[in-house]
Amino acid sequence: MSSDPFDPDADWDDDRSDLDAPSDTSTPEENRVVIEAIRILEDKLHEIEDPVGILITLFDMYTEIEALNDAGNCLVEAARRVTGGEHPELCFFLYNNLELFAQLNPEAQSAYEALADMISESDEDLGANTLHLDQRKIYQHDLIPELLLAQHLMRARKISDAEYKVILHDLCWYSTHAPTSPRTLAYVLDDRVLPHRDTALEFLTHDSGVPYIDLGLIEPDPQALELLPPEFMRVRAACAYGFVAGEPLIAVLNPFNLQLRDDVSMQIDLPCHYTFTSAEGYQRILELVSQ
Repeated sequence: MSSDPFDPDADWDDDRSDLDAPSDTSTPEENRVVIEAIRILEDKLHEIEDPVGILITLFDMYTEIEALNDAGNCLVEAARRVTGGEHPELCFFLYNNLELFAQLNPEAQSAYEALADMISESDEDLGANTLHLDQRKIYQHDLIPELLLAQHLMRARKISDAEYKVILHDLCWYSTHAPTSPRTLAYVLDDRVLPHRDTALEFLTHDSGVPYIDLGLIEPDPQALELLPPEFMRVRAACAYGFVAGEPLIAVLNPFNLQLRDDVSMQIDLPCHYTFTSAEGYQRILELVSQ
């Protein structure tokens, strides 16, 4: 078995031979992690009481690997739940995205028409302003690494199955408003006050080998706080808070997210030293930067 907890080729006992492959018979390397994330969500989809956000996430992922039939089916199911009374604020968003599929599939056409009826008959706020939902991928840079991180904690038995489902739900939720903090597992652990929060953070510190820093106990260097743009810190869950021998100290909320480190390096043209932190400490930095 691979020692890398994020390795899609690891021989876990959750193979899904029925998962639609991309149109190319040989799966491109860039699609492998997307397919692993799809497996994670599909595996728990029917156990989550409110799966609308997960269905939208699956729509995006299936679209990315060009499995358009599966993508359309996810939109149809999400639309059925919205017309059934769940999350009416997503009505316009689903209506707009179903328009293409409605021309190709009778079930999609039926769902599309049901949404149209809902729009014409309702006095509720049905989310006519879909700007933030349409731009949702701006806030999804690190979604798949966070899903993989949740799976890793579950397989290591550091969180319960109930906690795992809460984390998947919250990571995949979408709002008509712009997010005010990064979409990360660490924030779900804090916001939901999950029972195994401390156990999970301690395990990730030891498992990753990335040292832990409590940002609530230090005074960040004002010059370090200016190294990364505020929007980057709000969306990407990485912040600079100090220096060692003139080189920046960077705190991250996912110690396994190597792409995030590459993106930080594109912002800061200096060798960086990485530490792991909690959402509580990270939020303190965001509040300091926003003052």
